[in-house]
Amino acid sequence: MKKKLAVYANGWSNDSFLPGIKGIREYAAKEDFDVFVFMSFASYSENYTLNQGELNIYNLGTMEDYDGVIVFSTMLNSNETAYSLCEKAKEKGIPVVSIGMAMNGIPSICIQNEEGMRDLVTHLLEVHGVKKILFMGGTEDHPDSRARLETTRKVMEEHGLTLSDEDVCYGAWGNSGPADIVRKLAASGKPLPDAIVCANDIMALAASTELQELGYSLPEDVIVTGYDHILSGQYAYPALSTVKQNYEQVGYRACEMIYEQMSGTLKETKVLLHSTFVRGESCGCEGELDNVNIRKRYCQNAYRRHLDDSMLEQTERVMRNRMSGILSYQVLKRDLQEHFRRNHRYEGGTFSVIVHSDYFEDATASEEELWNSGKKERLEVIVALKNGEILENPSVNRKNLIPGYEKLPGEQHVYYLLPLHHFQFNYGYVVFADEPYLIRADMLYPYMEKLQQSLKLLRINVRLDTLNKNLTRIYDRDHMTGLYNRFVYENKAIPLFEECKKRYSSLAVMFVDINYMKRINDEFGHLHGDNAIKTVAESIKQNIREDWIAVRYGGDEFLIIGPRCNEAEAETVRESILNYLDKKNHDGSQPYQISASCGYVVTDPVSPAALQDYVQDADRMMYEIKKQVHAKDGVAGR
Repeated sequence: MKKKLAVYANGWSNDSFLPGIKGIREYAAKEDFDVFVFMSFASYSENYTLNQGELNIYNLGTMEDYDGVIVFSTMLNSNETAYSLCEKAKEKGIPVVSIGMAMNGIPSICIQNEEGMRDLVTHLLEVHGVKKILFMGGTEDHPDSRARLETTRKVMEEHGLTLSDEDVCYGAWGNSGPADIVRKLAASGKPLPDAIVCANDIMALAASTELQELGYSLPEDVIVTGYDHILSGQYAYPALSTVKQNYEQVGYRACEMIYEQMSGTLKETKVLLHSTFVRGESCGCEGELDNVNIRKRYCQNAYRRHLDDSMLEQTERVMRNRMSGILSYQVLKRDLQEHFRRNHRYEGGTFSVIVHSDYFEDATASEEELWNSGKKERLEVIVALKNGEILENPSVNRKNLIPGYEKLPGEQHVYYLLPLHHFQFNYGYVVFADEPYLIRADMLYPYMEKLQQSLKLLRINVRLDTLNKNLTRIYDRDHMTGLYNRFVYENKAIPLFEECKKRYSSLAVMFVDINYMKRINDEFGHLHGDNAIKTVAESIKQNIREDWIAVRYGGDEFLIIGPRCNEAEAETVRESILNYLDKKNHDGSQPYQISASCGYVVTDPVSPAALQDYVQDADRMMYEIKKQVHAKDGVAGR
């Protein structure tokens, strides 16, 4: 056994998801299993490409490396993904449980939407005399949304009332949809319904907030109810009337079903657990909970949350500022390790950032190019903390996703793995362990968003720096020879000369000119003339030090500036250049001889002469040598 369970979940449902993880962990601890939670922030309100980048986290790793798989199927915000994960586990023979959605041939554990919803709607109709309901579902195709709608409609029909299609709308489970619906309803001039029954608490809170912003009183003007019994709904005013789902019990039972499959003792493949109506202030009741004390505790912790939020923002700002000046992948690794070594209070002591290194090393390539090239398979750890200490040279692969991971007997952990991506293109993932502050405080989404923005900005900076260097190289270089051009003489050679004078160091100024260039062009053509220029340029590059500057000064003229050079070294360089050309003439690569005249001077650091004076002296010396060559061959002129 691998002693590992894989859980696929969504981070938007913290109030349901974390209790579920608590239940899973409680049962898994009895068998000494670690839990690996693959978590996305896919949302019905986001576009396809952003959602795809989030959902790709479920493809990370290898499912066969886990003893069992638990899928929070109704929370993934993608029914297709939920079905795919469950079917994949089934095909591979891995024990699997779907939480929320019943699927053919897949063990499932579901919560009876009808029970709690029936009690809630019945309460509205019989206790508060509600006649007109606006039902706000999540999405039309979601099974929970459909079940809660059908129960509402059925209870109303049992009481002689109707819920028409006009009385049904969808808020996509989030905040913006319900707010838009409420604004349009208020602007329509039609009377408000007696109650707005929402398929989750988030939509109910968004609708309540917008109604109050528009000047309505709750529940006097309209009742608003939710579903899920989240903490925000308990300390809100008025506190929500809602339906409670016991997700801790759900998680525990789901994990139990995994072990029953592993041991061959599974008897019940479809488990239904109860949901419970919780009376709150938003329907006009006093409420079952002590909401006054709940709000009091919330207020008592308000400054602590504010302080934590401010300190987290400060450390994130430090990280962003640090990353904004990074222009290489190696510096990124070094600086992020130093940052997280000092600052990991909110991330926790075990925390890692893993990337496809080519994403930053090959900054000129687009995300799509890297994706299609297959380079995205190469994972590398940028930073890895374990128990607050930086791990040196940790490695990961598709089978071992956690840097430095080892399963120690009697020591249980929960690991959360979240995606790093630019739209649909994933370039890595982040690992948290054992519910650090970011997860407990429900601040993981903004943290991940800012981290990805910082990494994207860094890559843009690296790309711009690379492009600028390439442009500078193009601007500074002669395209034919690869040597510097005349522009560099002004920008590099003269400053180098001035620096040498300050240090009382001499430098060589050498002028090289190709012999019989016109004859080569006339007799063999300009392509061969270009070849002669390239050959002489290559002879220069092969025989000077890296800190020397070689310039194509004119058509067939070259200028060499050699710092920290004396007469003997200058003469050695000159001879090496000419010897290189002599060897090329004997390799049979061209039907003509290539030779050059080379004159040089060595500067005097205490002389008031300018660099151009030395260039002219070197040019005169080169010309004298050329005259001797021409006189020897009986040729007149330069």
